[in-house]
Amino acid sequence: MTDKLIFVSCGQQTEEEKRIGAFVKKLVDSKQGFKAYFAEYVHSLDTLAKNIFEGLRICSGLISFMHERGLVITNGNKEWGYRSSVWVNQEIAILAYRCQLEGVEIPILVFKDEKVRLEGAMTSLIVNPKPIKKESEIITQIESWLASTEFPFMGPAIDNRFNSKWEKLSPMSRKVISALLDEGGINVKESSIRSCLVEGYGIGKDGSSKAISDAKLEFINTDLVKLIHNTYSGDEMSINPTWGWHISREVKKNRVK
Repeated sequence: MTDKLIFVSCGQQTEEEKRIGAFVKKLVDSKQGFKAYFAEYVHSLDTLAKNIFEGLRICSGLISFMHERGLVITNGNKEWGYRSSVWVNQEIAILAYRCQLEGVEIPILVFKDEKVRLEGAMTSLIVNPKPIKKESEIITQIESWLASTEFPFMGPAIDNRFNSKWEKLSPMSRKVISALLDEGGINVKESSIRSCLVEGYGIGKDGSSKAISDAKLEFINTDLVKLIHNTYSGDEMSINPTWGWHISREVKKNRVK
């Protein structure tokens, strides 16, 4: 399986900020199954913009550092507080929009200068920032986060693998998956899927039984759906969580059509 991309969002106004971003990239790259993206390693402005947006589009997680960018004074000459990097705020907001649009949860780990005051979308998004402390503490927190967090698989390589699997399914098997999702997607009784096909998709009882029987053979070959044998209460099906987001996206797309 392709490495999961972790987007490193870190200011670069000072050498210290660049050093933090570089060492976090090196740390993530050293962990099996992960690869980091840090914008310092992109040089032209055009390529920088394209790579930032592409990185945010395909990343499986984000590590962000909200460094202090100066004191803000209101029109009444009062101190509002210290603002953080506009770039970093925008990157978090873009990722939040992507999560909402695609219906997928992308884990984030945010570190914040203790002087920084959250504003705009950051006051509504659940970022739960951790204080920027010693490098050793940051390393420990990142390592723990990478080891204990479930990250979705994203990126062109994963998209291609899913597409090759999805194309092997017959139109009727795709309807079975759609009915499975309608019933919750996880540990769903075959009898419930059968009823959904009859009531929601207009397929007769005999047709729905044959559809499930045929689909099970395709599910075994593609591993898009897990088959759970249960002698006592009836066999069940579950969407394979590895492909859950891709399956949901494909089903929604076809329904729109």
